[in-house]
Amino acid sequence: MYERAGYRTLLGRIRNNVRLYIRKQLELPRQEIAEIIQANVGAVKWFGVALAFGLATLIAFTVLVIALVAAFLQTLGVWARAVAALIVFVWFIGMAALTGYRGYKKLELRGPTRSIESFKETVRWAKSRLLGRTAS
Repeated sequence: MYERAGYRTLLGRIRNNVRLYIRKQLELPRQEIAEIIQANVGAVKWFGVALAFGLATLIAFTVLVIALVAAFLQTLGVWARAVAALIVFVWFIGMAALTGYRGYKKLELRGPTRSIESFKETVRWAKSRLLGRTAS
């Protein structure tokens, strides 16, 4: 005949189940944050490459503008050369800012949403059980 488990056995099972549940609840955010970091590592690498190319382009562009200003030295006045250089630099900076803004909009920055939803679900379940309602 099957024996009924004693209180000590039942409380031990409950304790073990609670420990397992807490362990799993703590593992979910760790796993989700690791996934987010792994996804953003590639973005950081490409950002570094883009930064290096951006600095090289800025240096080359500065040399080009200086050469163009020197070439216009004979034909244009001082103010016209300064305004031309300013317009070229402002256009370049505007294009760089637009490109950076578009890249920022594509960047995926999010928190551990699965963990938050899981915690909210647990809280709803606990409230419903404590208040005597059905968990749904």
